[in-house]
Amino acid sequence: DIMETTLREIMLAIPALSKLAAAPLRLRSAYRLQKLTSALQKEADFFSGQRQKILSAYGEADSSGEYHFSAEQEQEAVSKLEELLDMAVSPACERLTLPLNEELCISVNEMETLTPFVAFTEEEENYK
Repeated sequence: DIMETTLREIMLAIPALSKLAAAPLRLRSAYRLQKLTSALQKEADFFSGQRQKILSAYGEADSSGEYHFSAEQEQEAVSKLEELLDMAVSPACERLTLPLNEELCISVNEMETLTPFVAFTEEEENYK
């Protein structure tokens, strides 16, 4: 199965994925999570590069690296960034299956952002 998602979903999931990556997991889960996060990181890096190009094209960076925009240019930059975030991507990875009995503490909000990338299951299927 080819995973279809958007750059927005990936960027929203990064904090929760980082939290998962820091948690002690079974070896198989950790391995699969590492494969998933490295594939998603490539997409996040693409987003960051494109975002930088948009900021540079429509704004002026000051000495601290912060961008400033004219009202018109800001609207255009926001529009381009939204377009970028909504871009469909197919990361080279599979959805991670995690059994609910993994010792994880995550919020409902984190679980929501992880849903496109992680399937939480009752059984330990795929753990043979």
